[in-house]
Amino acid sequence: MKINSKLIISLSILFLITGVAWIIFAILNEGTILLLEPGIANLITGILLLTKFGGRYARALVLASGVYSLIICSYQLYASINILRIGLTIFTIASLLGYTLGSLAFLSVIIVAYMNSQAFISSTNQKDKS
Repeated sequence: MKINSKLIISLSILFLITGVAWIIFAILNEGTILLLEPGIANLITGILLLTKFGGRYARALVLASGVYSLIICSYQLYASINILRIGLTIFTIASLLGYTLGSLAFLSVIIVAYMNSQAFISSTNQKDKS
């Protein structure tokens, strides 16, 4: 199964947005400085997917960055659920919604990348023959 080039672009945008978000959270002390590492990893993955430069390593980068971001989103979802004890606020609702969507998005990215080992190789190394 070959992954559509629109899906590759969507994945790269997802990785770029989350990479920028993790870096901003680390700089603004909304998270720990340890968020810089997944932010940089997501930025590199997003750029390599956009430029199709990573070729052979695209699947490995997507899996590694996806697992890293899934762990962060899952933990933040857990922390947001604990905030519910204080009360239901707009911040709590936004956190729950955002981190739930993020966790589901990265879980689906991991599943697609894991189940189809040739998907990223064929779509990043070869041009579409239409």
